Amino acid sequence: MRIITYTQALNEAAEQALSRDSSVFILGLGVSYPNGADGTTAGLKNQFPDRVLDVPVSEDAVTGMAVGAAIHGMRPIVHHGRVEFALFAADQIFTQAAKWNYMFGGSNSVPIVFRINIGRQWGNGPQHTQSLYGLFGSVIGLKVVIPSSPYMAKGLLSSAISDNNPVVILEPRWLFKTRQHVPEDSFMLPLDKARVSHVGEDITVIAYGDGYQAACEALSLISGISVELIDLVSLNPVDEGTILRSLQKTRRLLTVDTTNSSFGVGSEVIAMAARNSVDFLSAPFSLSCPSVPCPTSTALTEIYYPTKFDISNAIRSQFGKSRIESTLSFDDLHMPPVYTFQ
Repeated sequence: MRIITYTQALNEAAEQALSRDSSVFILGLGVSYPNGADGTTAGLKNQFPDRVLDVPVSEDAVTGMAVGAAIHGMRPIVHHGRVEFALFAADQIFTQAAKWNYMFGGSNSVPIVFRINIGRQWGNGPQHTQSLYGLFGSVIGLKVVIPSSPYMAKGLLSSAISDNNPVVILEPRWLFKTRQHVPEDSFMLPLDKARVSHVGEDITVIAYGDGYQAACEALSLISGISVELIDLVSLNPVDEGTILRSLQKTRRLLTVDTTNSSFGVGSEVIAMAARNSVDFLSAPFSLSCPSVPCPTSTALTEIYYPTKFDISNAIRSQFGKSRIESTLSFDDLHMPPVYTFQ
């Protein structure tokens, strides 16, 4: 089986799209570098010199240019290396790309992809580790997905490039070194479907992105409890059907957020369950980061993000089981995981 990393999967999806469709092109700071965009565009400039384009430090202008190109039939991929940098282009993403087709009665699609690096990275502190999932998920007119593994990264990027709507792909940098078997041929995955990765009967655990990776690891710490693990995949739209079918079976819920709880994804899932009158056996439980900005100090970040032990103990607590008392190494807490998804 061919095992590749998350970054290689994104690179391969982009290369295959550039090869099959001359209307696809890539814009972004550093995308033309030998190891461009953390390796996700490495080598593409040599293959497609006229369609992999480095840009000035002017996110608003560059993104606006790409939106205009999409309105006129091109299929641009815009890369923002930090979610905070993408905020400089908020008007172009939230107001122009997201609303254009609606304003023209559905007759002028905007087939653009915004690739945005998001979330934790050692030493980046409060200003470069924000996730802002709720912000992007709340924008009507955008499709918003979070690839949780290399397989999902390739399939979702391929689908996003072929979609006629603006798609935001929020890519957790924490996952860039994770590995998985990924088919070499091009393939696409639905942009609007959650994925039940582990079938269970006792409790539903809903996670996404780097939180999903931690949840996968947590399952190995649990015995005697049948866990149904759902990779949320899409923030807009949320796949309510898959979630509700699981909750009607398990009637217990744990959500895992790798960002603050306020106006978060977990809160939205719990609210959706309440609107649909899910009859819970015990109160839904939500794991998330503290409601403070992410610190820079490693002594503080090691207690900031939910770990596999936090997730395991949250599940165990709903069944009256004792906690697992354990500690993680410095590398486990602060260095991107070299984890292989099954």
